[in-house]
Amino acid sequence: MPDSKVMLITGASRGIGKQVALDGAREGIAVVVNYVASEAGARGVVDEIEKAGGRAIAVKADVSVSDDVDRLVETTMKHFGRIDCVVNNAGVGNVVALDKLDATQFEKTLRVNLLSAFLVSQAAIPHMKPSGGRLIFMSSGAARTGGIISAAYAASKAGLEGLMHYYASYLLPHRITANAIAPALIESDMTKNVKLPPPERLPLGRIGRPQEIWPTVRMIMETEYLTGQTIHLDAGRYMT
Repeated sequence: MPDSKVMLITGASRGIGKQVALDGAREGIAVVVNYVASEAGARGVVDEIEKAGGRAIAVKADVSVSDDVDRLVETTMKHFGRIDCVVNNAGVGNVVALDKLDATQFEKTLRVNLLSAFLVSQAAIPHMKPSGGRLIFMSSGAARTGGIISAAYAASKAGLEGLMHYYASYLLPHRITANAIAPALIESDMTKNVKLPPPERLPLGRIGRPQEIWPTVRMIMETEYLTGQTIHLDAGRYMT
């Protein structure tokens, strides 16, 4: 399948990133599973994809570090020869009360959640320009409401959407679109550590599931006429 699309997903050893990798591979997309700590998790994702007949590689890289990002993109090009879609999914979301949040924690959150998206996008864009591509940023409703995790998390997600808007404005002549998906309360390791609202306060009486993200990712990948948008995938919790 030499002409299949290639999707690079950061933070793809678990949670939303893992599910997007599995769902994309089922539709014939070659997947780069990026991870920083969980090698076993990343290898498990790749094994599952390959057993189903798909193509995938796992690449360890701290995407908040420029040299690691360069190696990640170089490895992707070496194996697959192209990059069609980048899903900037890597992120941290530690619950920290405002009076307990310090500069070190704030800076770490911005590095992982925001700087990483800039570094990976910047490294991938030159390889996307010849034939166009998609930049997808995993944001959060916290970018608008502040959320329930931390001030650092909310700020990082708001910054992520500002970055997305800039790319959308300047990359359209190269047929590269940039959009954000803002899920809310998706089943993941992050929400395990968050005090969730009672079911009666949730639109569907439940939080979201990782497999509910892929249809939106697919739509973004298939639609050249959509850019500069944040799609709120939250069952109407935040309405625009």
